Amino acid sequence: MKGVLFSLVIRNLKKYLRDKAAVFFSFLSVIIILLLYILFLGKMQIDNLTSLLGDIDGLGWLVSSWIMAGIVMVSTVTVPLGAIGGLIDDRNDQILDDFYVSPISRNKLALSYLISAWVIGFILVFINLIIGQIYVVSQGGEFLNFFAFIKIIALIFLSIMTFSSFFFYLSIFIKTRNAYGTLSTIVGTFIGFLGGIYIPIGVLSTPVQTVMNILPTAHAVTIVRRVYMNEAVNEVFGGTTSDAYKTYAEFNGLTIKIGSFEMQEWHMILSMIIFMVIFYTLSLIKLSKTKL
Repeated sequence: MKGVLFSLVIRNLKKYLRDKAAVFFSFLSVIIILLLYILFLGKMQIDNLTSLLGDIDGLGWLVSSWIMAGIVMVSTVTVPLGAIGGLIDDRNDQILDDFYVSPISRNKLALSYLISAWVIGFILVFINLIIGQIYVVSQGGEFLNFFAFIKIIALIFLSIMTFSSFFFYLSIFIKTRNAYGTLSTIVGTFIGFLGGIYIPIGVLSTPVQTVMNILPTAHAVTIVRRVYMNEAVNEVFGGTTSDAYKTYAEFNGLTIKIGSFEMQEWHMILSMIIFMVIFYTLSLIKLSKTKL
């Protein structure tokens, strides 16, 4: 059966990558955010920091790292969302009916879609990461060091697995491609706000900040940013202990506070793992009772 699972995964990968429109729309939110940043968001942030800190070295590095880390997180959401959509197509094309009469277990069939989303997500987000690093260097920054790069890769994979499990669970209830397309549009529209990318989270009211900080999107973008921006933070603020950095971090979403409780990185990672396990378990329960 391992060979069957592998064949299903390869089949799903080929099907997704052949659909150029699906690949494009998976990156549409990323493209929009990048254009907004290049056109005016980046300059606005640099101007604000210059007025607060003065014209010091490393501001371009800091701001470009902040936005590129956010874009990495956005793509760990939108790319798996697009990849999971293949299940909806197979249901509408009645391909799943052929699988049902074969000796393939429902669990393995479900796992094939999830693994496909993980692989597709990792490949495309990795490309996104490399492009982002090149852009950061063009803005006066430096490439991530080896250990930071490995941490980012691990966090990317965790984020992809977390959001894939959630969207797979939702896909069990969605019957048509149009409905799934509507979901993709909604997610693509709001993910920039949920990740604190269009505007820093510090601009929002305290109740809204609290709601956002509970969501795994905030946890994912925060831990990615902390690693991605570490060297830029050292360049601009001289480390993470200065009052200037603490003010910047709270305003720009480098800290997560729920009430008076400040989450540590291991809290964020644990919350993402719990979120992933919950929705994967719910998916298995639902699959045991109904068709995909």
